[in-house]
Amino acid sequence: MVTASQLAALTRTLPPVAAHADAIATDFYDRLFAARPDLLRDRFNRGEHAQGRQARELARTVVALAEAVIDAAPGSGTSSSARAAATLHPTSRQAGAPTLAGSTAAEITSRLAQRHAALGIRRHDHPAFEAALREAMRASSASASSSHSDSVSVSDEASPEALDDEAVEAWTALYRQVIAEVADAVDDLYRHADLEPDEEWREAIVTEHRLEAEDVVALTLVSADSEALPRYRAGQFASVQVELADGARQIRQYSLRGGPDEQWRISARVLDGGGFAPDGEVSTHLRDEIAVGGVVRVSPPIGSLTIDELDDAPLLFVSAGIGCTPVLGMLDHLARTEPLRPVTALHFERTPERHAHRTELEALVAAMPNASLRVSYTQGSLSALTAAGGIGESIDGQGAYLDPIDLGTVALTAEHRVFLCGPVPFMAIARAALIEHGVEADRVHYFVFGPDDGSVTGIDTGQRGR
Repeated sequence: MVTASQLAALTRTLPPVAAHADAIATDFYDRLFAARPDLLRDRFNRGEHAQGRQARELARTVVALAEAVIDAAPGSGTSSSARAAATLHPTSRQAGAPTLAGSTAAEITSRLAQRHAALGIRRHDHPAFEAALREAMRASSASASSSHSDSVSVSDEASPEALDDEAVEAWTALYRQVIAEVADAVDDLYRHADLEPDEEWREAIVTEHRLEAEDVVALTLVSADSEALPRYRAGQFASVQVELADGARQIRQYSLRGGPDEQWRISARVLDGGGFAPDGEVSTHLRDEIAVGGVVRVSPPIGSLTIDELDDAPLLFVSAGIGCTPVLGMLDHLARTEPLRPVTALHFERTPERHAHRTELEALVAAMPNASLRVSYTQGSLSALTAAGGIGESIDGQGAYLDPIDLGTVALTAEHRVFLCGPVPFMAIARAALIEHGVEADRVHYFVFGPDDGSVTGIDTGQRGR
């Protein structure tokens, strides 16, 4: 546990760490992958790393954890200067949580556990993480001290030189405390999946492989042995690991779309970086190199935002592109267990040709008497969702519109829960529009697969990993 003196050091140095968190996180990953290149090759998403999303999430998480621990300490309070600096990196919650503000340490730990489980990070990897963090903190302190004139302006008590050896050890102690809790949570996740340590990955055979839309590949998976794949809950996802041409065994996360218990159904949009970002390594491999009879490795189902654990409020699903997949999983569950639940689904896609799983989506909504579906084809704009857009002319049957859908036409109530899934910039726009329309932020849930770098809450418009 963090001691009282270490808590004081965390409080004192929260402002400089918040101000330099991005640089510290970038240096951390450089050191980690230099010492353990296998982690980047076989665990972490190389596309996200190249775009800096992993570093941005780590920066926010480190600050959020310190804030949460300081706030929870008896009789403790963060100084005004510390709070001001910490807002440079607003706190984060687990993927899919209602909001990123005001997270507790337990909530942040839950999200980290899900990330570690999704990547197969285990206890024997932790010493490398701790060493990289300590070295990055020390290097940041030394660098800041030598270039004070170029540092971010903060109060005297929060100057960069304040990150002394005592402070470095305090931040390292915070890491040890949290990582122990994360490891226990990961172990619990595996136990719930009836898996023993080091048995988290298993092989699955592809029984169906088809192009669902012009750039989406849909796969059905079954167990490669006599033991069925684990059952999952609506809203969960699984990691899929494939071996690429260069020998790397890259991992990506995909929502489980629903269907028979003995099958897992996933879909991947083949991502084109357009020269500005890396192309989708795994999605391209799934489309071009995997066929019926092929084998992939899969993790147990992961994810704590599951629809069966929430209240019975009316639901609004807002999705874009391949973000329809978790919605399909939740609608499949609702159609089988709560067919009378009031549900509205809004789906956005660029063109009809890119609309994956439209038939499946329409069939699930049609099976629920109190459900409705509206589709908007944005013709290349993922910024179509606004609070003031007008309903355009129907172009493909009732409920399909060319122009943005006006939220004023959706019967939203204070009791509604909203689920967002799609590209990060789309979710940021959708979340802002919903809150402007009067939906409470803590009733807007969203799914981020990979690092949550703050983009959904408007910090930036970082790209999703590939």
